[in-house]
This record gives sequence, structure tokens and C-alpha cells, in this order.
Amino acid sequence: MSDTNATQRMTVSGESDGESKFIASARDHELVMGDPESMGGDDAGAMPIEYLLAAWSGCLNATVRAVAPDFDLDVEGVEVEVAGEFDPRKHLGRAEDPRAGYQGVEATVDVDFADDVDDDTLGEFTAAVEERCPVSDNLANETQTDVSLQQG
Repeated sequence: MSDTNATQRMTVSGESDGESKFIASARDHELVMGDPESMGGDDAGAMPIEYLLAAWSGCLNATVRAVAPDFDLDVEGVEVEVAGEFDPRKHLGRAEDPRAGYQGVEATVDVDFADDVDDDTLGEFTAAVEERCPVSDNLANETQTDVSLQQG
């Protein structure tokens, strides 16, 4: 793969299995999604919007580990907690506002470094992780979407 065109196309497909359960496949991995009982589902899996947070937390972990060598840092462990404020009323057709997605999201990343890291280096490292994390990029910047619905 050359540096001039390193774009990779990622594909996920799936189908519904009942009213709220959806089973997606990414490569050879199965992701089960569903709505909680409080939203009319059977709680068969995490909600898709929760998978977004899970994707962000996993991507932050991977990016911490990918960026650390550039700063000569040895990472012994990473814990990530992400959260977001979500109002389901628009999704459920009960209101026009606020937006259907998260109103905002935040992440706390606790990195166990092998050695002490000074504040300046930690600040630069944090900025590099946020800049290089693909999911952070998709959350922070508008990404073109194109949805095509067809009769099955």
C-alpha cells in the first residue's frame, strides 16, 4: 500500500431479527444490537448509539498505543470511559428537536505509563491521540453520508 493512496473501504452488513434486534457482521465478527425494554425492545444487545461510544473507546485505546512510540512512551495499560447525552425523542418521532444523536460526548482516558510523563509531553500526546483517532475525527467533523432505501 502506497502512502499516496492508503484508503481502505470498510464494510458492515446485517439484517433485522425481529422488531428491534439487528445482527451486523464486520469481517468475521458479529455485532448484536437492540433496544432496551424501556424503548420497546427486548434488550437483545447494546443500542447502535452505544456501539458508537464503544467504537470511540476502542479507537482511543488503539490510538494511544499507536502514538506512544512517537513520543518514546511505554504504555503498560489503558482504561477508557466515554459518555454522551442522548435524547431519544426525535428518534422515536415524538419531537422535532433536539437532534437525533448525541448532544455531546466526552472521554476520559487513563493511561498507565511505565515512567512519569511531564505535563507538556502529556498535553502534546493527548492532542496527537485526539487528532489521529479515526473515530474522534468522525465525531468532531462532519462526515458525508448517503443513505439509499430500497424495497426488499
